[in-house]
Amino acid sequence: MAGPRSKSSRIHHDRTTYRFSILAAQQTRCLSEMYAQIYGLSVSQWKILPIIGYYGPMSSKEVGERTSLEPEKVTRAVNQLVRRGLVTRQSDANDRRKVVLSLAAKGNDVFKESEKRRGLIEEKFLGALQPGERKALHQIFDKLEVRAAEMFEGKQAWRRILGEDTRAMSATKSINSVRRKSAGKTR
Repeated sequence: MAGPRSKSSRIHHDRTTYRFSILAAQQTRCLSEMYAQIYGLSVSQWKILPIIGYYGPMSSKEVGERTSLEPEKVTRAVNQLVRRGLVTRQSDANDRRKVVLSLAAKGNDVFKESEKRRGLIEEKFLGALQPGERKALHQIFDKLEVRAAEMFEGKQAWRRILGEDTRAMSATKSINSVRRKSAGKTR
């Protein structure tokens, strides 16, 4: 068991990104083993299958919008799921250019069975919380998801959040570059 934390390690431990990433990584490792061993699914595939199961039929673009996966990983995983007969592709009846993804019968069976197992794992994990704490946790997640969508949308979101002007940052970089060059000449 770890000893008492120093003040600096406690500060790091209190960072939400750190805490979220540790919990997510631990749960993802566990689920990855389950999905790989029982269903032969990769991480990308098992992240996509329930999205189509819950929200489909939908396009690959819509699938990508509901995951943290890069577009090329979504495409690759969808192609693999189609090859395995878990997902079907069809042209949209209203827009022939749009391809719609749905679970095939086999995919629906895997989806339902895997969701039961995933749900049991999550239930045991959240068993550390009292019912009121669990409800509060989900309410907090709802609030944080709304806030994240507002704050982190788009490129260079951090500049907007911090109120930093791109032009001012470029000027600061130029000044620092000149200072480094000058410091190198005086040595």
